[in-house]
Amino acid sequence: MRGGRLPLASITTALRSLQGRVAIAVVIALLIAAGGIAAISSALGSSVDRIVVSGTACAPGWVPPRSGRTVFTVDNRSADAIYGVDLVGANQVSVYGEIEMLAPRTEDTIDVILPPGSYSFQCESFAGFTIDSRVREVQGRAVSGAHPYTQVNADQIQLATLTYRSRLITVMNRLARDTAALGHAIDAGRLSAARARWLPAHLDYERLGAAYDTFGRFDSEINGRPLGLVGGVHSPQFRGFLRLEYGLWHGQSAAELVPVAAALDRAVRGLVTRFPQMLTPANDLSLRTHEILENTLQFELTGETNEGSNTNLATAWANAQGAELALAALRPLLDASDPSLLTRITNGLKALARAFKSYDRPDGTWAPLASLTITQREHLDGETGALLEELANVPDLLELPIRPGAD
Repeated sequence: MRGGRLPLASITTALRSLQGRVAIAVVIALLIAAGGIAAISSALGSSVDRIVVSGTACAPGWVPPRSGRTVFTVDNRSADAIYGVDLVGANQVSVYGEIEMLAPRTEDTIDVILPPGSYSFQCESFAGFTIDSRVREVQGRAVSGAHPYTQVNADQIQLATLTYRSRLITVMNRLARDTAALGHAIDAGRLSAARARWLPAHLDYERLGAAYDTFGRFDSEINGRPLGLVGGVHSPQFRGFLRLEYGLWHGQSAAELVPVAAALDRAVRGLVTRFPQMLTPANDLSLRTHEILENTLQFELTGETNEGSNTNLATAWANAQGAELALAALRPLLDASDPSLLTRITNGLKALARAFKSYDRPDGTWAPLASLTITQREHLDGETGALLEELANVPDLLELPIRPGAD
């Protein structure tokens, strides 16, 4: 509505449902005395913080709030259209708040802190078109606490994923070499040497954490756990590094372990050969970056995956390296979207690496998790948990919206 005020005739029409001419006159007088669109909009059943989306309009006539925190209620009044709704700044790139998916005839909220400036809403239909609202001015005092970010596009995510995958090749080649050396030691019956070679090979694989979903069946063949298998550690389906760990540290003979090592070597070589043809979904990299350390906290720092070598802290350290490898590929995007978050994550990773490495002994062995005091374990859990809170923001910043019917 141009001019900032509603014509008197429009007010009268909107208020016809009120009973009595006196009531109408009193309300009109009060609204005109208030002198603001917000007061009139409230009387008409809308408000500064209610945003309407329909099949033909995005936030028509939306009223800007004062600077500071506002919780917008977004109402999708269309009968069959699904929308993603963004509140963007003047450059049409910085996003201050969003709803990824708003179903027909539903409501959701956008909780934002807005400094003074120009803003508009963008309503992107899942059918493939976008409607923009008018640009409005938010006025008021300067405020702190706003967290705008820059949206990424599919090309940027694809480049980051390709960068990450290319770096994995180096780790995979080392994994193949170390796994072969482990197998040779077992073939020769040198089980003491095999125990020494098991950890480097296993840590090679643990550094590949962000790509596990890409690996398909190879993951269970290379690093499967006995949990849920009939027979547990004695199940024929229990294979890979953890199966070898169990045998090497529970007195099994070379004859028993040779076929296990051979199967592991075949699986690793198969993965290295097949990896270039495997697809990594667009959102996997940002999501797995968080999930790597989530699994570390759940499985390694509880000792759940220990099959006798007592090297969970070494594995946790390798997981942190894996998260760092993934973040290195995402660094340019995070630096553009939220440089302060990138700084916090980088510092958190450094602190976590120092914490884990403090249990790496000079002779190359690691302190067993069970040997740590309660205070030491709480410190590791706390460092990991604090970093996880920061990493949880990465998918929100960098995930591409998945549209129904999209590949």
